[in-house]
Amino acid sequence: MVSFWPLFDLELHTAHLVLRPARDDDFAGLLDAVDAGIHDPEVMPFSVPWTDAEPGQRRLNSVKFWWAQRARWAAEDWNVEFAVFVDGTPIGVQGLFAKQFPVLREVGTGSWLSRSYQGRGFGREMRAAVLDLAFGGLGALVARSAAFLDNPASIRVSQALG
Repeated sequence: MVSFWPLFDLELHTAHLVLRPARDDDFAGLLDAVDAGIHDPEVMPFSVPWTDAEPGQRRLNSVKFWWAQRARWAAEDWNVEFAVFVDGTPIGVQGLFAKQFPVLREVGTGSWLSRSYQGRGFGREMRAAVLDLAFGGLGALVARSAAFLDNPASIRVSQALG
């Protein structure tokens, strides 16, 4: 499959994590990570409430989303959804995206981690990895990230990374 989409050759390595664009073979493990829970069901930390869907529909929607990001990838408008692994186990996704990148040189980030892996510094480590790619590898000038006020963990990651 790598020969069909060159981004599959991309891997980011940190002290504890490996990040690579999500491949079809990664989907089962990523879906298990979603099913294990990402957030308190009483709280919605995402602008699109995708985790509230019935499990079968949520799984289908997730796979369709990952496929769609690949299908619409273009140099000026892209979203790379990196599967995040600890010791070979998928634990979440770190997105890096841009619109009009050649002109604006601006990226955005979005992510989720399975609850059992939260609070260990992995969120900061995975975002730092894609920001290093954005600034050091791609020449980005600006990175933006957003979080709801009631999502202090995400806000702390942003504050830690500047």
